[in-house]
Amino acid sequence: MSDDNYYILDLDKLPAYLGELPSVVEALGLSAGFASDAITIDEIGDGNVNYVYRVTNASDASKQVIVKQAVPYFRLVGEAWPLSRDRMNYEIRALNLYNDIVPDLVPGVFHADEAMSTLIMECLSEHIILRIGMIDAITYPTAAEAIGKFMAETLFATSAWAMPSEARRDLMAQFVKNDELCKLTEEFIFTFPYMEHESNYSNPATDEWVRENIHTDSRYKLDVLGFKDLFVAKTDALLHGDLHTGSLMVNQDDTYVIDMEFAFFGPFGFDIGKIISNFLLACTAHYERAGGQEYREWILAQIPVIWNTFEQRFIELWDAAAESTMLTAGLLTPDEFATLKSEFMLDLLRESAGFCACSMARRTVGIAGVADVRDIEDPARRSELEVLNLRLSKHIMAERHTMSSIDDLVASVRSLYATINL
Repeated sequence: MSDDNYYILDLDKLPAYLGELPSVVEALGLSAGFASDAITIDEIGDGNVNYVYRVTNASDASKQVIVKQAVPYFRLVGEAWPLSRDRMNYEIRALNLYNDIVPDLVPGVFHADEAMSTLIMECLSEHIILRIGMIDAITYPTAAEAIGKFMAETLFATSAWAMPSEARRDLMAQFVKNDELCKLTEEFIFTFPYMEHESNYSNPATDEWVRENIHTDSRYKLDVLGFKDLFVAKTDALLHGDLHTGSLMVNQDDTYVIDMEFAFFGPFGFDIGKIISNFLLACTAHYERAGGQEYREWILAQIPVIWNTFEQRFIELWDAAAESTMLTAGLLTPDEFATLKSEFMLDLLRESAGFCACSMARRTVGIAGVADVRDIEDPARRSELEVLNLRLSKHIMAERHTMSSIDDLVASVRSLYATINL
């Protein structure tokens, strides 16, 4: 990507840039070329990669937009870790596509500028990050169903079950070069947490457990490597690529999916496993946080809702699909198609469980943990929860082959929880 027309949009440069964009000016309820004091700007990004600002009409707080810009380095680390700005191209392309597929589940786009690596979109001012709400033990009655619907609709629509071959290859070509962020996933989810590495998080008691129970467990590490192979090799559908409780905005009525810069074509089970893992990480955290057993039960109840909503809607779309790369009239009898769907969903459940296990380990040992656990101040207490999450990771990985339903996965989690005294 050329840097000829690129500059970083700091607080001084943002007003002039925004004032030249008619759709943004209209969204803010202002006039073109507005003065800098006509808006207020707050940096709100808490992610690992990009900068995010909330821009508000200084005279009318109901008029807001979100500005997201990629900078040429890994924000979590700083300029010492260069990172291509191309990642914003993939977020722009994914969000535009998702607005076509599930417009009720993603923010609207006011302006996208690949040359400036900038995306300007709807401000979800009446929503909060799901992870924040779950840390505070808030229940969200519609979130799990929305998550399942989002995955079913987007994964099916971009798969070979829905798209003709040529159109799908054209779409894949728009995401095939998201190399740097895929490499981050390959390393931080499937490699570094299972070995001594300088990027890994450190908590002394947890470190000792990891050395004795992760680094020496050949079967577990080989299983993880198998899922890395799936991640690298499979191109089932366009994935969000970083679907977790920090990339969902919620309130009691609505759920929106954000932060698609990791979008790429990969295995169906990756998004599913990743979001389930984050619910389990939140569940464990409430052995310490205020929600306690009641909130843990609510979290565990959401996991079947996510999967069952996904499965039901995916099959509905499958049954209604016209001819595609994989579907040809007259090829399968109704009984054969029913067998295909049943075997496919069982394989996908087990694949999702494996990816869930990998994600739990990454978020516990790797550089980018989850605030649910990592923000607990007492290191000894934090370590107890971290070790529990690592035990869950190993337990789910080992038992995935015996799972026949999502209830089996939840039962497996409960069986391990029953052995602890926290």
